[in-house]
Amino acid sequence: MKRFSLALACFALLLLPALCAAATLRVYTPFADMDPGAQGWEELLRSWEEETGNACEDYSALQDETWFEQLRRAVSAGEADLVIIPVASGLEAKDLVTAEELSQAGVPGARSLSAMAESDGSILLTPVRYHFETLFVNTDVLEKASLAAPGSWEDLVVSCAVLAQTGVTPIANALTEWPEIVLDCAAMMGAPAEDFGSDASKEGAALVLSQLSALGAFGADPWNAEDQACADAFLAGKAAMRFDSWDFSLSVPEERQDAVLAIPLPGLDGTQRSILVGTPACGLALTKACQNSPERWKAALSLAEKILDAKGESGLVTAAGGKLAGSMAQLTLSAQGVSGILYDRDPEGFDDWAEHVVSSLMSEP
Repeated sequence: MKRFSLALACFALLLLPALCAAATLRVYTPFADMDPGAQGWEELLRSWEEETGNACEDYSALQDETWFEQLRRAVSAGEADLVIIPVASGLEAKDLVTAEELSQAGVPGARSLSAMAESDGSILLTPVRYHFETLFVNTDVLEKASLAAPGSWEDLVVSCAVLAQTGVTPIANALTEWPEIVLDCAAMMGAPAEDFGSDASKEGAALVLSQLSALGAFGADPWNAEDQACADAFLAGKAAMRFDSWDFSLSVPEERQDAVLAIPLPGLDGTQRSILVGTPACGLALTKACQNSPERWKAALSLAEKILDAKGESGLVTAAGGKLAGSMAQLTLSAQGVSGILYDRDPEGFDDWAEHVVSSLMSEP
C-alpha cells in the first residue's frame, strides 16, 4: 500500500508541471449566433482545447457597439489575449502585437497586407476573412463534358465553347439584372490586378464579356433572364459556372458541397488572379498583455496557428463544408491582397458605365 501511495505521489509530481503549464485565454471574435463561422469556431476551439490542454473564455458575439465597447475595455485593461475584429475597430498599436511581429513569432499563416492597414498606416491584423467575389464551378457538370475547372483564360474559353454546343449553360448569370458582380470579376480578369478600376480595367471588362457572350457563355438569352433563376440552375447542377460573392456558398445544398468549388479568376493575360475582388472582413491580433505572460503567449500562438491554417480557415470562411469550404479557404489563404469593388471606387460613374457595357453587348451581332 505504501509503495502504491509513493508511486501515486510521484505520478502527481510529474503531472503537476503539465497542469500548471495550461493556460486560459480570453478571446473575442464575431463567430457567434448566425455568423457563418460560428459552428466552425466552436469545433476549432474544442479541438484546440483537447489537443493542448489549454482552455478558452470565449467572448464571441454579434458585432454591435455594446460588444465593441466591452472589447475595448478588456483590451485596454489587459484582460483580452486574442481578438478577431474588423480593420479600424478603435484598438491601438500600443495594445496589440502587429501582424509582422506575429509572423516573426513563428505563426505560419500570419501576413501583413496593405488592405489591413489602420488609419495611421500600421498593420495590426492578419486577415482571417474577406468579403469577396469569384467564379464558382460545378465540377460534376464539367466532368460530364470531359472538362476540368478552368485554370486559365484559354481553359475558360474552351469550356464555354464546348458546353454551349452541348446545350449546357456555361456561366449562369443574368447580364441585365444585378450584373455588378459579373462586371467586377470581368474587370479583374481583363487587366492586371494593379489596374483594377482604371480605364484599362474597365475596357478589359468589356472585352472579357464581349468574348464570352460571343461564345454563348451566358446562355441563349442572358438579356431577359432572371438572375435568381440562373442561380437556381447552378445550385441544381444544371449549369457549369457562376460569378458570385462568397456568401453564395451558404446557398449550396449540403449534398452538392463536394461538387462545387470557388476558383481563382483566370486573367485575360494568361495569369490567374491572386488579388481577390472584395474587401477585408476581419483579422486576427494578439494583445501586448498576452505577450507579457509566457504561458498565455505560448497558448495564444498555438491557437492563432490553428485559426490560420487551411483546416481552421475552411471552418470560418463559410458554413458550407466539403470541397467547397476547402476551396474558399485556399482562396483566402493564398490571396496577396484585395481590390475593392468597382462601385466603391466610382459610385457616381459606375451605373452609367455598367449600362453602357451591357447595352453595347446587347447590340453586338
